[in-house]
Amino acid sequence: MKKMFLVLFYVLTVLIMGGCVTSPVVINKMSLDEQKYKLTQRLLLVTDERFLALKHSEKQLGVTFEYDLGFYLKNAIHDSLKSTFWVVAQSDSAAMSDKFDLVIKPTVLSFSAPVPALVVMRTKTQVTIQYEVMQPVPLESYLITSTGTHELLDDQDRKIYSSLSGKNIYAYSPAANFGMAIPDYSYEAGKDAYMAIYHALNDLNSQLVAKLTSS
Repeated sequence: MKKMFLVLFYVLTVLIMGGCVTSPVVINKMSLDEQKYKLTQRLLLVTDERFLALKHSEKQLGVTFEYDLGFYLKNAIHDSLKSTFWVVAQSDSAAMSDKFDLVIKPTVLSFSAPVPALVVMRTKTQVTIQYEVMQPVPLESYLITSTGTHELLDDQDRKIYSSLSGKNIYAYSPAANFGMAIPDYSYEAGKDAYMAIYHALNDLNSQLVAKLTSS
């Protein structure tokens, strides 16, 4: 009976995901805890056109799941830095860098999110983000890099994951006279993307704070 249920579940999943369509992956707004004592350096975040145009696609069963990484990370990185610094401005160039204490230019070195066999399975998402950090006075430049994954590492992660919004799609098979609610993969994949990005940004903030407070 359990095996038949799983087979039917898979068939319903195929019915829902069938067709040649592009489905945007929905990622919740990034939120990091505000630090009690924020750093006073004035920071400029540079996200140029190339960064903003960054997208990632995964194809499965005639559906292309698209991650608009550049658009999402533009806001996610800004919000994460605001949790640590009092002043964070954003621009598409470093032309005004002399007015700031720090300039950060982010780069996504890699992103992977292979579609699982069933929508109830986690998407093994991994992202590697690099910050080029420039300090105009005294002139200094260095790189910090972090890789984040979808994995839930502790109770706090599990709490965050359970709070992320999702969506169900109701599928009905007339032949089997059976229907059920199936999680919308566009949202489920978004949850795992959120966790991977959250882990990377959290670690980048920690590295940045450690670097600034030790120098």
